[in-house]
Amino acid sequence: MNAKLLFTLFCVAVSFLAKAQKKELQTITENDLRAHLEFIASDNMRGRDFFTDVPGLDLAADYLKAQCLKMGLKPGVEGYFQTIEMEAVTPDSEQTLLSLEDENGKTTYETKNIFSLGGPAKNDTISGNIVFAGYGWYNEDTKYNDTKDLDLKGKIVLVMTRTLEQVKAGADPEMDIEMKKMSRAMMGGAKALVLVNDPMNPNTGYIESIRKYATGGSLQLKGAKGTFRIPIRLIFGTEELGDKILEASGKTLAGLQKEINESEKPKSFALNNLTSEIRLVKSTQKIQGKNVIAVVEGSDPKLKNECIVFSAHYDHLGVDGEGAIYNGADDNGTGTVALLEIAEAFQSMKKKPKRSIVFAWVTGEEKGLLGSDYYSQNPVFPMANTLADINLDMVGRSAEKEPEVLDSGSKTLAGPNGLYIISGKQSTELMNLSDAVCKDLGLIPSDELTKAFLTRSDYYHFYKNGVPILGLSTGLHDDYHQITDELDKIDYTKMKRVTQYAFSVAYKLANQRKRLVVDKPIK
Repeated sequence: MNAKLLFTLFCVAVSFLAKAQKKELQTITENDLRAHLEFIASDNMRGRDFFTDVPGLDLAADYLKAQCLKMGLKPGVEGYFQTIEMEAVTPDSEQTLLSLEDENGKTTYETKNIFSLGGPAKNDTISGNIVFAGYGWYNEDTKYNDTKDLDLKGKIVLVMTRTLEQVKAGADPEMDIEMKKMSRAMMGGAKALVLVNDPMNPNTGYIESIRKYATGGSLQLKGAKGTFRIPIRLIFGTEELGDKILEASGKTLAGLQKEINESEKPKSFALNNLTSEIRLVKSTQKIQGKNVIAVVEGSDPKLKNECIVFSAHYDHLGVDGEGAIYNGADDNGTGTVALLEIAEAFQSMKKKPKRSIVFAWVTGEEKGLLGSDYYSQNPVFPMANTLADINLDMVGRSAEKEPEVLDSGSKTLAGPNGLYIISGKQSTELMNLSDAVCKDLGLIPSDELTKAFLTRSDYYHFYKNGVPILGLSTGLHDDYHQITDELDKIDYTKMKRVTQYAFSVAYKLANQRKRLVVDKPIK
């Protein structure tokens, strides 16, 4: 059967599905989505994070459980809560210290005004000679290379934010760029990368904005192996620290940046008579997280042992240092409440689908996809019996029109009909079905974000276990991870359409006679 005919048959089947399941689709309403979201994304939830004064994350979990009980959904685990033992690692800013010593071993400068991103859970001390590497950047086109002829092995590398090109364009710094600098320093054998604001940076609060996340601590699954094994530390400091490091050379950050920009050539050098010791002190605490798991049991005696999983993270970023709340209406209040509506649609069916449907509201996504990681290790149905994961993460926003140019690093917000679908394309059959449902609902699918986002949401832990995925999103926007991600910016009509799409795909998968074919498994 050729591909065109197969796609036509899928369209016919989906059109029949739309008529047959009109009643169930009608249970997915804008009013219900709005009502749920007004609770989940309210100030009372305190940003749905750990360690807030009011336990909003627990309140959100309780709300989801109450809705599951109200709908009569079967618990996926006892009491609906899949308990996750975790360890919180929090920097001790009072004992964290960076010191500089001259060639005689005399301490010339000390500061506590530094912080690290990542690193081991235990206390950590790094010491070594220092090199200045400008922006720490390499441009493949121009061959500009800040680390050329520098010996980085065993060194502490001082670099400025941004790149020569970003400075010329007056652009803000980007974390992805800074992480690439760290990777390059790591490949050179450096012990640490010390990143300070470049004097011309228009975003003077950039490093302080990162401090909010880094000093809030990190979480990991209890007993996790292989976490934080990167053999380099990323340290953030101030422009003052940069000048203190350069002081003995008679140079300043501002002066060196001016030289670099005017000559368009690196001005890197080793500070041979200067060493640094960086002491990173941390505390650990045991805490519990909760995945909320519910099931609509399949109606076929045999096929009910297979399932489709719906996943969405219900946690967010909590409260900042000034008390402002990250309500996360889109991220990921929208995915969270969309799952409630999908569950209601399936539960309202007089005859349930042949295969079972699992609903997994997972925690700790913002801390490193922890809830989905735990679920993948402790699934309700074996991963071998999981046909697909449909993950909803930020599905409630629309731009005025579809973007002409896609920038996977920043603004990727889809227009009124656009839908981004992250997929490893393990199953041609699944992608054909997805395209047919999109056509039926007037949605325009795009997989342009797959390469950049394949590891960035909860579908990843299904993908790496060989389960076909559909990661649904309407894209990033200026309010992503900002306190401005609020209810008044949600497009409920678009949100309903994406929710109906997710229901329709799962309904078809759950009822087809033959199991979904995975013709392009990951290797």
